[in-house]
Amino acid sequence: MKELDEKAEKINKYIDMLINYPVNLTAYASEKDAYENLILDSIISIEAEDSFLNSKRVVDIGTGGGIPGLVWAIYFPEKEFYLVDSISKKIQALKIFIKELKLTNVYLFCERAEDFAKTHREYFDFATCKALARSDIALEYLTPLVKVNGFISLFKGPSYFKNEKKYTQNVLKKLNIAEFKEIEYEIGEDKKKRYFILFKKIGTTPQNFPRQVGIPKKFPLGEIK
Repeated sequence: MKELDEKAEKINKYIDMLINYPVNLTAYASEKDAYENLILDSIISIEAEDSFLNSKRVVDIGTGGGIPGLVWAIYFPEKEFYLVDSISKKIQALKIFIKELKLTNVYLFCERAEDFAKTHREYFDFATCKALARSDIALEYLTPLVKVNGFISLFKGPSYFKNEKKYTQNVLKKLNIAEFKEIEYEIGEDKKKRYFILFKKIGTTPQNFPRQVGIPKKFPLGEIK
């Protein structure tokens, strides 16, 4: 019970720092909106998911203000979390948050995803990102970071199935990943539908992925025949 109280206290402190930080780190101005859309969205998606719960080393690319990586680090102190963002102001904010929250299981990197993959290739059990890029682009960033038999996850809304899934299908073979699971859940009073899309890495990622900095976004893999 004491441990749960300590985690709740840290979450509340984190939300306060996040929405009041001088540099804009989130679109949510109220604690209630931030809790529902950032904290609950991060936790409901993985609270019963073994692929995450059994992972020891997790990476969050384009973490911004620490969503979901910092939230997960608070709830799962026994795991290691690597938070990566290319914007130094965001990494500086995270350094302050981590110090204030007394977290010892978080490692920060101010790098582009393509460069980070050069030094951390197939190093992680689980990789994720939220609101970073279209699914096929995100998968090119994330897949090289994960060990074979590891997992990759994307946070998506209902529009994923109409607008993005077709691109996802086009990259599965290229990246040696397979669709694993689609977790549907709801958040907030308005019961907003959310989806946690999981993929399993079934073979080594070809060495040419990710491509050079800027290329994945400029020439998305899901559109290349």
